[in-house]
Amino acid sequence: MPLAPWYIQGHETLWVDIDSTPEALKTFRERLIPMVHRIRPGSEGHGHLVVVSGSSGTGKTSLLHRCVHELVQLLDGEPAGIGDDGDASGSGQPPLWKRRPPARSAFIVTLDGSGNDGHGIGSRPGRTPLVPQFDMVVERVFRVVAAELGHQPGFVTGVDEPFLTWRALTDRLEVLGRRLVVIVPHIPWNDADLSRRFLRFCHDRASRGVVFFVETTHTGVEDDLAIFGERERKSITHIQTHQLRADDWAKYLELWMALRDVPAPTIDIDEDVLEYRPEPWALASISTLQDCLRRVVEDALRHNAGHLRRDHVATWFQENRPSPDDFARTPGALRRGTTR
Repeated sequence: MPLAPWYIQGHETLWVDIDSTPEALKTFRERLIPMVHRIRPGSEGHGHLVVVSGSSGTGKTSLLHRCVHELVQLLDGEPAGIGDDGDASGSGQPPLWKRRPPARSAFIVTLDGSGNDGHGIGSRPGRTPLVPQFDMVVERVFRVVAAELGHQPGFVTGVDEPFLTWRALTDRLEVLGRRLVVIVPHIPWNDADLSRRFLRFCHDRASRGVVFFVETTHTGVEDDLAIFGERERKSITHIQTHQLRADDWAKYLELWMALRDVPAPTIDIDEDVLEYRPEPWALASISTLQDCLRRVVEDALRHNAGHLRRDHVATWFQENRPSPDDFARTPGALRRGTTR
């Protein structure tokens, strides 16, 4: 599963600055404090749209959730957590790997569970959407927040017109002094016009204390954002991930060896394993490095080996090297394992 520190206590300690994520996170942090000052409920408030783009397996999902975590921390008045992994297992801290208490300052809604064929947002497989694609986003967010609010006096429980529904929702958030963070996961748009229209939709809904985080593999995001005027771009942040670098293998291993309280077996690693440099195909996705490490550790433990050697790792990469047919047949098939 991806790292989601806003949701799971301790996930922030698992973060590792590999590939392009430090630069992307720096870009987000430069916009964060001005963003927090602007995003407030009410007619005078503003919202924000954060777009996280990059190829599959390059860490988009965990980067997005890290940004959500830092935004919510700052909104909750806990700026010390930004850029500081801290000691989540120290005295007086909540236990690791447990659900965090809900944010005091915002509702966080993740729009997962929807189908997506690259041409639109649909309902779960086998179900027919009851509302048009973009209106479905409004309906789902409204339903989740309404469930959290319960039947409080003055809260409209259903409006047929999507714009009025959204207005009723933001009106109620204004009364409560709460923000709304909407996470739209992985969107592999194949239709450029639909991609632009969806970003416009999210930007228009990101007002009055609402922040949209949109994750996409679409490579033309900068062109899509060009449709927004200069004033509108002030409420948009675009951050990108890229393919890993050769030295990211060693960085990932060193972090893995140093982690505290991770519920997984550990094993000693020979120094020459850190010096190993995977081939470029293996650096296309963090998932490949994760899969390699998991498999070779399992194999070593099964054979009672006391440590990993370079030849263990090299053999795994050799045996799992894709053939040219793999690229031609299914371009996305090289992604293995979980998303960082």
